[in-house]
Amino acid sequence: MPLPSTPPLILQRLQGLLDQLSPELRRAAHWVVDHPAEVSLWSMRRQAQALGVAPATMLRLARAAGYESYETFRAPFQAALAGKRPITLRDRAAQLQATQSRSRVSGHDRLTEIQAKAIQSIVSVNSPEVFDSAVKTLLTARHVGFLGTRSAFGIAFQMHYAYQLVRRNSMLIDGLGGLQPEAIDNLCEGDALIVISQAPYPSATVRLARQAAQQGVAIIALTDTPLSPLTTDARHVLTFDRADHEQVDHRPLQRGAGSFFHTTAGLLGLAEHLIARLTARGGEAVLNRLSEIEARMNADKVFWSTASVQPNH
Repeated sequence: MPLPSTPPLILQRLQGLLDQLSPELRRAAHWVVDHPAEVSLWSMRRQAQALGVAPATMLRLARAAGYESYETFRAPFQAALAGKRPITLRDRAAQLQATQSRSRVSGHDRLTEIQAKAIQSIVSVNSPEVFDSAVKTLLTARHVGFLGTRSAFGIAFQMHYAYQLVRRNSMLIDGLGGLQPEAIDNLCEGDALIVISQAPYPSATVRLARQAAQQGVAIIALTDTPLSPLTTDARHVLTFDRADHEQVDHRPLQRGAGSFFHTTAGLLGLAEHLIARLTARGGEAVLNRLSEIEARMNADKVFWSTASVQPNH
């Protein structure tokens, strides 16, 4: 993903001025060209601190380039950042730093707001019938695969862990040895694959889901929007509302960054809701499976208990 670039007019002006600038102003000019996102997002004082110069140096550079103030100098940078281009990880981190410099809690508040809205949207976006339809497919499937790559892998792992507590027919597509396509190849018509992803969508996830769909596998997509590439071949789609879409879309961040990295709270919420719904609809077989698993875990002392600690004599 390309980094934001310096507006052409300013770049041209700075290049024409370099030979006339003092060493300090020349260093400031190079910093501005190399850090267009920071110029658009950070205050003049914050930029000067990063460069190690006095704020007045930044103002002198702006005036040397033909601008009356630093605000008018940085306006083209802000306009470029607001243009139709992907927002980069660097952009979001720069905004997060700028926000934190103004308030010690605003970034935390924004992230909490994004997480809470994602979780709350699950029951408003997805009807009980949508969940039940997906559960029916799971209960009738011979084998159920769980696929998530990159940031979604942890959720796929956790969902598979919970699923195997109530049913025996699961497999985690973990990609050990680079064998994800071969693992998908073991699924066929009559099987189901839970695919977990949100924007930005990893190419591997989309390719593997489409491979499974071509083999007749029922795809259950846990994703962030009906426009997700995972929904094209999915039999069931469960989504959530993202309050941070501007962080992966082409729009500037309007209310401050929650984090440089997208939250996965919505995907995790969908996974937990679906497993809970499956358990509620699973009948006696689910209860018997849980009894069996719990008895084995208790016998193996899987979880820590103070009752299992022998006193020292």
